[in-house]
Amino acid sequence: MSFVGRHKSMLIFEVITPGTWLESDDRQWAFEIEGQLRSLTSQFYEANLALNLFMAARESRPSFADQDQWERDAEHRARIRNELELENQNASSREVWEKIQFETEVRFKREKWQGGSLPREFEHGISFIYAKAFLYALDAFDKFLGVLARERDVPEELPELHARIGSAFPNLRGVRNTSQHLEDRARGLGAGRNPQPMNLQPVENNLVSAPAGGVLILNSLNGSRFGSTMADGHFGEVDVSPESLEALQHILNDVLQAFSWQGPVQHGPSA
Repeated sequence: MSFVGRHKSMLIFEVITPGTWLESDDRQWAFEIEGQLRSLTSQFYEANLALNLFMAARESRPSFADQDQWERDAEHRARIRNELELENQNASSREVWEKIQFETEVRFKREKWQGGSLPREFEHGISFIYAKAFLYALDAFDKFLGVLARERDVPEELPELHARIGSAFPNLRGVRNTSQHLEDRARGLGAGRNPQPMNLQPVENNLVSAPAGGVLILNSLNGSRFGSTMADGHFGEVDVSPESLEALQHILNDVLQAFSWQGPVQHGPSA
């Protein structure tokens, strides 16, 4: 059976629930655990959606990288500047020239935005936003499973399944914590109520070469790998990729398989 479906260019990772409701004489317990399992599955679907949005954003060529668009923008600016110079043709001071330059940029940008163009900062940031959405969904999945593994009368293999998240994503919590506490990391501070200066550790990848350490990296994308300096001073990454989601898919399906179920087998997500 395939556990990855496709919708045009989207990857849809499938979830198999062995039944419809948990087998237990304690209906209150079953009701609560079923709710937690739904929450766990919901975080998996969020990660799946974030992955697809991230992949689509990376494949989309930004407008500022288009040479033809750059030339059209230059002509657009020149037209606006000429109009402003005609309006101020009797003035030639430096102050007027600076005013024309400023007003040219303002009018140019506003016309571009009204025409549907995004600011460069927005286009550049789209991939980062989706990468962080993926990161947060994985982190929430980890937390939900950690809570579930400590509930009474749950399958004994749940703690081991929870530990598999740490093995598959060793830097997940550290990278997520940095994203949540950028106000400290940006100042070179670690974690805790009274954060202390970090000892920045060596970093070697195709973006940064700092064998002696001392380099702070925040919210970086190295291909599909989203990374930041963690509270302990080491650089950590989480891969926003189908391979990462496949690892999470196996964990989720194993969690669902660990319980005893009644009723028809369920297939997700919905059509």
